[in-house]
Amino acid sequence: MKRTLILFFALMGSLLANSQQLNVNFDYSVYMLSDKRPYVETYLLIDGKSVNYTVNDVNLESKIDVTMIFKNADDLVEFRHFIVGNPPLPDTTEVFPDFTDVQRIFIPQGIYNFELKIKDLNAPDEFKKTITRHEIIAIDIPQKQVALSGIELLESFTPKLERTINLKNGYECIPYCRDTISQDAEFLRFYVELYNVAAELEGLGSCYVYTSIRNAHTLRTMAGHSSSTSVNALNYYQFLKEINIKKLPSGYYFLTVEIQDKYNKTVGKATKYFERKNPAVALNGYAQTNKTLRNASTFTSVDTLTNILNAMKMLADNTETGTLDKAIAASDMILMQQALHDFWAQRNQFDPEGALSDFVNRINAANSQHCSPDQTLLMLRYGFPNTIVDRTDAATPYVVWHYYKIGNLTNIKFVFTPQNGNLTLLHSNMPCERQDDGWKTALFANGEPAQNDAEIFEGL
Repeated sequence: MKRTLILFFALMGSLLANSQQLNVNFDYSVYMLSDKRPYVETYLLIDGKSVNYTVNDVNLESKIDVTMIFKNADDLVEFRHFIVGNPPLPDTTEVFPDFTDVQRIFIPQGIYNFELKIKDLNAPDEFKKTITRHEIIAIDIPQKQVALSGIELLESFTPKLERTINLKNGYECIPYCRDTISQDAEFLRFYVELYNVAAELEGLGSCYVYTSIRNAHTLRTMAGHSSSTSVNALNYYQFLKEINIKKLPSGYYFLTVEIQDKYNKTVGKATKYFERKNPAVALNGYAQTNKTLRNASTFTSVDTLTNILNAMKMLADNTETGTLDKAIAASDMILMQQALHDFWAQRNQFDPEGALSDFVNRINAANSQHCSPDQTLLMLRYGFPNTIVDRTDAATPYVVWHYYKIGNLTNIKFVFTPQNGNLTLLHSNMPCERQDDGWKTALFANGEPAQNDAEIFEGL
């Protein structure tokens, strides 16, 4: 899954003496109709206090100019230009509520270079700037195997008969276009669609939708924030849910939605990143289960177990680190195997075996590639990148790792530079990883990459 884009640009001298920045949040989800036609739904949330207004009769009127462009390589596939305005506001108002826009764009399967342009038409000419954002959007829902749409976070969903673009499964679904869920929010609400379940699970009248909230760094399922819901095994199913998050501590998380058969085997999965602000709640540890994994028991060398447990510490929180340290210090094979189980059972309740095997494969990949400590950490978290650009022999040395997708996030990049003999992470566009607004200044003499290298850094 991707991170919501937050777009800003400065505006001065507007009506009502508005000298703030225009604040617009953008998000999207990819869906498919029951006849297999894919489409992308885009969401804009405009901060009503940040826009410029003019008076139309006795009402205040805003005009936000929006352009969306989808290109496949150099071919223009979709172009959309429109104006977003606020609901009617009297010119005497002192309250400027946020307002939204939803677009539904039918587009063939493919990987697209998406360009978004936004401008406030009511801004004075000298400040009527256009902000441009680029992103890779993948329209890649499988046509025949079990799949899920993107996950749309919701402000609310309420029953409604009137047909609008926000109507889903008989509910008006108002999008929540923010990454951060504040302390006063008691519920995490979302909408997702399930596809091709009946075709894949032949003979089964139902399946299970398992939802969980996982720590974005450790992938540990947060206690009390997972549940399983039985639903009809259909080829097109609309799923709405709300999760009580009053006891969810501050942190970085993934909302995970999995389709499971009657044997608790996961046959489809989608994820969505979000942040939680809730300083009143403390983060608790996890309980041991006194079980071992079948493939944990295949590691019968204390040295091998020590290496794996030390690598696991790179993903662990403070409580887990203490448990792993005790197991390593004891040098007891059964205790170390137990620690393996407790760790991975928290991260993948239904397939801890697969989670451990995947992790060991990532350790081997990092070792074989002679990764630096920063690179090893990212390899253990996200796996091997799809492409690597190595410019360590250039006058301005750097390395860029590019992941086409991490969960439902697309076009994720990490920029490394040599420091003290190691490649160190300078900047990325991955939520909850290192981000440095001044990375271009630190890397390039004039603050911008050479023209022939510009594509390497697109999206950062």
